[in-house]
Amino acid sequence: MMRKPRAPRPEVPDDSQDAPDASGTEKGSPGSLSSSGSSGSSGSASRGRELVARPASEGRGGGSLDVFGRRASTPARADRRDRVVSTGLTDRLAERRRADRALLVRRLAGLLAIGAGVAALVWVLVFSPLLALRTADITVSGSDGSVDAAAVQEALAGHAGTSLVRLDVTALGDEVTDDLVRVKSAAVTRSWPHGLAVALTMRVPVAQHRTDAGYEVLDGEAVVLETTEQPQSGLAEVTADEGAALTQEQVGAVAEAVGSLDSSVRPQVASGSATTTGQVTLVLSSGAHVVWGDSTDSDLKAEVLKVLLQQSASTYDVSSPHSPTTS
Repeated sequence: MMRKPRAPRPEVPDDSQDAPDASGTEKGSPGSLSSSGSSGSSGSASRGRELVARPASEGRGGGSLDVFGRRASTPARADRRDRVVSTGLTDRLAERRRADRALLVRRLAGLLAIGAGVAALVWVLVFSPLLALRTADITVSGSDGSVDAAAVQEALAGHAGTSLVRLDVTALGDEVTDDLVRVKSAAVTRSWPHGLAVALTMRVPVAQHRTDAGYEVLDGEAVVLETTEQPQSGLAEVTADEGAALTQEQVGAVAEAVGSLDSSVRPQVASGSATTTGQVTLVLSSGAHVVWGDSTDSDLKAEVLKVLLQQSASTYDVSSPHSPTTS
């Protein structure tokens, strides 16, 4: 039995030859053929189906196709978004600047209002007549009768109309002391809204000294309080040896010794004298003598003498107060 000859198979095109290789050329192109070359219909078919690769610069990648119109629209949207963002940021910055300026204006206005209020308060308290001193509202205490309220008011009359806030009360006390010799010190305090309260500490007369003009009345610091024509009772007289002149130091030593005595002992002193070296001797109204010595430890000597006078003696020696003697 005879076999039929096989019919030739139809030639199927090789699609793999149409696909481009990694180098960007299509398989089956002359560049992809082997060096030995191939003949026949397959080689001619490959050459008939050659495709020209598009340069990489023309598309997104080598051999890719462009979608016309899509790339041009993208920058337009980006520009529009940039314009919107830029405009919004500018508006916010402008609004922020306006808010900062408004805040600064409010702060300045507040500071100006506070400054005006403080200035008004200072004027009211310091310069207005609201707290001005009135002479009639000055009160006086502590006087022994030798200085009255009118004398103190007159001494301070130059400050009438001045606000109490501006007054220096310490300086006012010094003015009273300087103007009124009988005042040893003056403590001044404000008495709102228009007055002052003046507390006086008076000088106490303890001795007297005869001069050509009369009798000078002295306190314990030898300050001359007044001059009288006649001697004052109850005051020790500062004397000197016959024909001798008293110095200011001698007068001061006697006045200081008498002034340091207790108020119950002082009236018992009739007179006192002092040597040129300052040694003081006191004579009591009973005729007894007190050897006082110099001006050291005057307060201690006064205490010791007060105790010694409780016993009768003709001489009381307190010149050394830690070891006093009587005879």
